Amino acid sequence: MNKNTKTILIILLTFTALSCSKESYYTPESVIEANAKYMNEENFDGVMNTIHKESPDYPATEAMIKKIFEVYDLSYKTVSMRVIEETDTEAKVQFEQITTKLAGPEFRNNEISGIHTLKKDGDSWKIYSTQVNDVKYVD
Repeated sequence: MNKNTKTILIILLTFTALSCSKESYYTPESVIEANAKYMNEENFDGVMNTIHKESPDYPATEAMIKKIFEVYDLSYKTVSMRVIEETDTEAKVQFEQITTKLAGPEFRNNEISGIHTLKKDGDSWKIYSTQVNDVKYVD
């Protein structure tokens, strides 16, 4: 796997991360903010609680988040987000995020833009999938 593919995979799986935590997210924005916060804290259970249990990427995400936390110390900053669609059960949120390496092996710092698809899990919004539209490397 080349390093660009590996970096993109890490980015995608970062967003597609779920767990047993009881915290609820009542707005689409709050779950995205929590995801970045827990990624920065390397709080595995917190990250996984932001992901929808029925996400098809859940098993791969769970494994990748564990690996990221073991190998890297990364900083995640949500630069912007905007809800572009919302129903009672699904929302789409356009976002921009900057990810920078604080410690660990080779990693390309990047700014990504994309769209999170969120679905309700009971009363709480959760990240179901993420579409990355653009990756800019900022070395």
